[in-house]
Amino acid sequence: MAGLAVGALLVPALVYLGGSQLALLGVAAVLPLAAAVGGRALFGLDAGAPVPVVEIALLRSLPLFADLPAPALEGLAGVLTPARVPAGTVLMRQGGPGDAYYAIAAGELDVRQDGHLLGRCGRGDGVGEIALLRAIPRTATVVAHTAATVYKLDREPFLTAVLGHAPTQRHADRIADDRLVTGVAPVNGNTPR
Repeated sequence: MAGLAVGALLVPALVYLGGSQLALLGVAAVLPLAAAVGGRALFGLDAGAPVPVVEIALLRSLPLFADLPAPALEGLAGVLTPARVPAGTVLMRQGGPGDAYYAIAAGELDVRQDGHLLGRCGRGDGVGEIALLRAIPRTATVVAHTAATVYKLDREPFLTAVLGHAPTQRHADRIADDRLVTGVAPVNGNTPR
């Protein structure tokens, strides 16, 4: 807005003093000066902003988020909440509310349905998408087989990112449908046969 105001005052004055050529040269001289002054402050602001590199890399490794554009992925990475999950701890319980998605950064988690082991998930896998995408209770119980580190992504940012990007939504729907039909969880990024 300040640039528009300065331009609105500068151009008519330069046209009056020397015509359109002087106005063009005057504005051309002011633009690099403004960029140098304003750019330094902008670069300083950008340098101070933390970039969640580890979280971005984790999300990028998950097939669910692989198609998301970089700005959306960075936004999601910024709202992830890390959590350590001791072995034997229940991360989510079958029939419980779908309040979050969990990206697994380390360790192994067992996925059980009606007491039966469906599979084991590890780094590069995620759990909890079915309840969020289908607005249904949790379809399985997830228990830490070993000590694990997960990143929690709350319902709203998850749904905004996934449903707001058509390729990601199609991929998420395929994953949820496959898991609902087969009743099988991934094992280290692969669906067991």
